Amino acid sequence: MTETTIPEPATARRPGISRRGLLVAVPVGGLAVACAADDPLLGDQAVGGASSATGGAAIAVAGSDPADSVIPTLTPLAQLPAADDDEVHVTYAPAVPPAITRTGARVIDVDLEVLETVCPLDPANGVTTLMWGFRIAGDDVACGTPGPTIRGRVGDIMRLTMTNLTGNQHPHNIDLHAVTGQGGGAEGLTAGPGESKTIEARLLYPGAFMYHCAFGDVPEHIARGMYGMIIVDPEEPLPAVDHEWGIVQSEWYVGEPDDAGLADFDRDALFAEEPRYVTFNGRTDALDGDNSLRMAVGERARIYFVNEGLNLASNFHAIGSHWDVVWPEAATHPANRVIRGSQSTLVVAGGGTVCELVGQVPSTILLVDHALVRTFYKGAIGKVVVEGAEDPEIFSEGVSDVGTAPVAPPPGQDATGADPVETNEVTMPSGAWDPANAATAYTPSVIVVDAGTIVTWRNEDSVVHTVTSGRSDGSVGTPDGLFDSGNIERPNTFTVTFSEPGEYDYYCVPHPWMKGRVIVR
Repeated sequence: MTETTIPEPATARRPGISRRGLLVAVPVGGLAVACAADDPLLGDQAVGGASSATGGAAIAVAGSDPADSVIPTLTPLAQLPAADDDEVHVTYAPAVPPAITRTGARVIDVDLEVLETVCPLDPANGVTTLMWGFRIAGDDVACGTPGPTIRGRVGDIMRLTMTNLTGNQHPHNIDLHAVTGQGGGAEGLTAGPGESKTIEARLLYPGAFMYHCAFGDVPEHIARGMYGMIIVDPEEPLPAVDHEWGIVQSEWYVGEPDDAGLADFDRDALFAEEPRYVTFNGRTDALDGDNSLRMAVGERARIYFVNEGLNLASNFHAIGSHWDVVWPEAATHPANRVIRGSQSTLVVAGGGTVCELVGQVPSTILLVDHALVRTFYKGAIGKVVVEGAEDPEIFSEGVSDVGTAPVAPPPGQDATGADPVETNEVTMPSGAWDPANAATAYTPSVIVVDAGTIVTWRNEDSVVHTVTSGRSDGSVGTPDGLFDSGNIERPNTFTVTFSEPGEYDYYCVPHPWMKGRVIVR
């Protein structure tokens, strides 16, 4: 944490100065406000203006600069221990390995085998096709599309071995979008039938990433099913949820099935980018019927979703519900902002997203690509069955006496009407981003200090927050320009020196239901 203050009267400065690391003072409504213009997220922006203290309050603003890179400090290879034997790193979708909550990086081992087998594509209509894919080494799984879901932690070294089984007809490899290295590891993993290859790769960024074969005719290898997902947990794990699932969307470029139901690869359809099937988890029934996902009313589920392509963007939508939380592009680093209450989220080919559902009422939620031809005619559908008690406060069928109650009186005190506490320290605790915790998002939400006091805010939440002066109605905030922390990452702090008596409201820009007040005596 760094702290800067402006003496009263403040020294005039030349306007229009653009220089990093420079303390600039700007007059705002009779207050002298100081800020350090060395935030790498701001860049070399022109800031300045003359500052004059004309009897107004002097507010000094200070905050910690975020790191120039979001890559964590790496533990040297020679100092890395192996992950515990009971730590699971591979599963088959829709299951995902448990979240990695340990502190510190490890070496994780992942062993995959390549399969080339005829597998069900549209079981209801008896359609099969030749799929190329991956399985966990040593398993007796016959079909490898999608490949196993891999999970590690940012900073880990992943030692990945790929074995191209004897009896296969083609060379293969793996390009992992989570890997920094030649071809995402593809060059080092290229193996002919009967060969095994190994790479060791550092996981530098958290998120959900695609992996796929990148040998030879790459589009054909992907179109035949050679893909999967790798989840990289951030250093600070995402909040715990009741369920985590993995879903991949993909396209199948096949022709009319023959009398036996076998549909061959159709190169003309591939060139035209017109798939016959679009599926979740490799087949039309992967998330339907007995394979439907299940949760209870009141539970929260997180979906790691990757669009394997090959060509189409996905319009991922939950019919009958909403994405309560979305990490766009599946970029789960805490510096990135989440979206709340989204209806559909766009996922580019070769990209991902992380979405959360809340089981609000009993129903069957339909997971679809809202380019609905793909859902109704080509197979891109999944089901989440929500079980539990009805809640007419949220949904009911038919007519009730809703609308006959008298108009409610004005609501009681919000967070900024809470009893004031004498302190100069405010915390943004874990879970402050959740609207259900609005009353304690700034703890305490109302404080009382004497003039001249330095007030410190500390972020202990897993996502970034701001301390921005102004008013918020809980949905939209209006800054008044007196002070603004910019993004504060955990565990950084931000300070303001209050020199003039008065009441100063503030809120969080990305989470406007977070509100607080400083009362200066």
